[in-house]
Amino acid sequence: MGKGIYSLVLILESQQHIGIGKLGRYFFKKGYYVYSGSAMGGFGRIKYHLKENKKKRWHIDYLSEKAKIVKIIRLETKINYEHYISKNLSYEKGAEIPVFKFGSSDCKKGCEAHLLYFKNMPKIEDIYKKLDLNFDIFREGDFKNI
Repeated sequence: MGKGIYSLVLILESQQHIGIGKLGRYFFKKGYYVYSGSAMGGFGRIKYHLKENKKKRWHIDYLSEKAKIVKIIRLETKINYEHYISKNLSYEKGAEIPVFKFGSSDCKKGCEAHLLYFKNMPKIEDIYKKLDLNFDIFREGDFKNI
């Protein structure tokens, strides 16, 4: 199984407060969320995120319990680009950081968060293209092929 980085695109159908482990309870708007993470130990990490009724290990596990994953971008690489993806995506029009340090509490690259909010479906693929990265896209129904 390969390894690299990934971005999950989730939709939250209604605004709500969600507890995010030790980070606390936060208000999440209805809309789209993009979480970028690393799977440098293998893409089994993505399969873990797709499981239902899982033990909550990471910040994203709390959000994915309430929101639905609708798209996954996966990049097989030996270089951890998750920070570049998050930072570049944060400059996109309409991007908001819903929870500071979400998914980046151990980040040493200065990322404010690895989760971003968008009112409308973001074009995350454009960030990967801008960085000239060769990636795979999976949409609902294709997740079994990950």
